[in-house]
Amino acid sequence: MRYFFLIFVSLCIFIFTLPTASFCKDSNELTDRMEVVFLNPGKSDPSDPTGGFWLEVSSFMQAAADDLGIDLEVIYSERNHVLMVKEAEEVLSRKHLPDYLIVVNEKLAAGKIIAHADAKGVKVFNLLLDFYGDQAKTLGEPRGKYKNWIGGLVPDNRWAGYNLAKKLIEKAAEQGIAEKDVKLLPIAGDYVTQATLLRNAGLGYARADFFEAKILPEIHCLWRKDKAFDLVSKFLVRDPKVNVIWAANDPMALGAIEGIKENGLIPGKDVLVGGINWDKPALEAVREGSLAFSVGGHFMTGGWGLVMLYDYHHGYDFIGKAGPSIRKRIFCVVDEHNVERFLKRFGSRDWSNIDFRKFSKVYNKTNADYDFSVKALLKN
Repeated sequence: MRYFFLIFVSLCIFIFTLPTASFCKDSNELTDRMEVVFLNPGKSDPSDPTGGFWLEVSSFMQAAADDLGIDLEVIYSERNHVLMVKEAEEVLSRKHLPDYLIVVNEKLAAGKIIAHADAKGVKVFNLLLDFYGDQAKTLGEPRGKYKNWIGGLVPDNRWAGYNLAKKLIEKAAEQGIAEKDVKLLPIAGDYVTQATLLRNAGLGYARADFFEAKILPEIHCLWRKDKAFDLVSKFLVRDPKVNVIWAANDPMALGAIEGIKENGLIPGKDVLVGGINWDKPALEAVREGSLAFSVGGHFMTGGWGLVMLYDYHHGYDFIGKAGPSIRKRIFCVVDEHNVERFLKRFGSRDWSNIDFRKFSKVYNKTNADYDFSVKALLKN
């Protein structure tokens, strides 16, 4: 009798000491649900003239969270970095803290948030924008001075800026415009954010590689479609020889297209236009020919970041050879050759048909590296 009692006690101990991140028998999902707060620096209004990029970031993240069983809370700071810091303070003063806080280094505001979260014992993951100069020196590397800053995922904005210019100049050549006859008007976003500075830096590399093309100084339209329409309409009156327009986001590219039409010109024929973002109206414009290219995919960075955090939470650290700050290209070019395929698969912007578990090392233990490419996504 005593023998059977000891067996029973041993079984009880075994059952109650199983890891909380165990598999459910029926659902094949992990029972240990993560709680994540994302401080989204963008606008929550879908009609805002800067476009819906940040809403797309949240939408893709929510699809990943639903698929992986993550409790995700999104808080918008309405492009106000001071408000973002206050919102972080509110989250970190809660009685019940989240497991992870995802931040964007909007106007260098993430440094304070990382320090505060570290002191509170909340793990932080930075997204989309990196750290440079004095701020980078002060913060150091993730898992160093601030142990709870565990890493980040940042797309290559320089690549996006360079390749948009490269594709536009090459497209001009296909249409019979020699490099020496290219007159390119760049439309930048604001004056200070990393997205602007790095995309402009990529454009600078294109100036060196395509030195015969005349690339004009940037005009700044603050990411707004309406401002791009106004400035391009006036600019083309002053300089009608502009035949290529490089825009740092899709809303400004679409505003430029309207400005071209305002001057009685045909976008895609008289003036080539390219943008960045993969906004749905921009992809429709690629399909109908008024927009030559949209470089994008970076709005998916948040969803991929959740995959990495999910793996980390369940014992599969995402740290790479270069450390816990992961920098991937992520961007891809949509043009006349692949736009139909992309729209057919994702034109509805319903990301729920993506199986995010296929990208996770928890469910695919033989995955050597993360493949967040569009090619892998379309195969999904």
